[in-house]
Amino acid sequence: MDDLELSYKEANSPFHRMDPFSKTLYVLAVSTTAIFNSSLYVGIALFVLTFSCAAFFSGVSLRAYWKLGKVILPFILILTFVFPFFYANQVSIGSEDIAIRTPIKDLTWAALGFGALLGLRFLAIGFSGLTYAFTTHPSDLVQAFSRRGLDYRLVHAPVLGLVLFPSFLQLARDISTTQRIRDLGADLHPIARKWASLKHLAFSMLLMGLRRGQTQAMALDIRGYGAHKTRTFLRPIPSSLAGRVFGWSCFVLAVAYLVLQLGNLAGHMPWDFGG
Repeated sequence: MDDLELSYKEANSPFHRMDPFSKTLYVLAVSTTAIFNSSLYVGIALFVLTFSCAAFFSGVSLRAYWKLGKVILPFILILTFVFPFFYANQVSIGSEDIAIRTPIKDLTWAALGFGALLGLRFLAIGFSGLTYAFTTHPSDLVQAFSRRGLDYRLVHAPVLGLVLFPSFLQLARDISTTQRIRDLGADLHPIARKWASLKHLAFSMLLMGLRRGQTQAMALDIRGYGAHKTRTFLRPIPSSLAGRVFGWSCFVLAVAYLVLQLGNLAGHMPWDFGG
């Protein structure tokens, strides 16, 4: 397995100095605008914005983004080049003139625009999501939403999943390496060998996951987790005026764009395949 690490990376960038709530507004704004976008120019601008934030304002190297980005790149390529064949008057750009003739289906410029918008959507959402994950400490995330009235136990559950995600990836790598060393399924057909490896990997991951979950539960019980309605935090939450202005500005602009788009997109969204 590839060396994937979706976890917080220490730095002193503008995004690291933003509070988690402002970054959440930024991600929500990008996602909302991307999903309801019907303009190629807006799609390109959104991609440029998220890429610029990732490359110049996150303090994380593009190599770290590429390690995870190459995993979802095939999915984005499928959206861009395969989904135009399923175009059925969804929101798109371009005319109905034939652009490419293929043995399967003649593709119009609108169909190609449909694929381009899909690709740009997921690129923007992917960059914003990775920036959020790389620049947001789990403790800051729990603390920020707890201060806004959410039960810290509810916030801690998904955050704990993000914290443990890298360790489970490492566990899967270790199990896969052990299987190769022991030459598991060497006498089987390649497809049957892959199936056997996946079965053993799933079983091992399940057992180790239950064991780690029990260990984590015991550690939380020892620390009195859930015994009180509030808790203290040893780590000060980051916050900056520029970050709050940026987050709220993105969110307000996204809401305004959504209001303008809703009346024009009924029956033409990417999930409307009814023709």
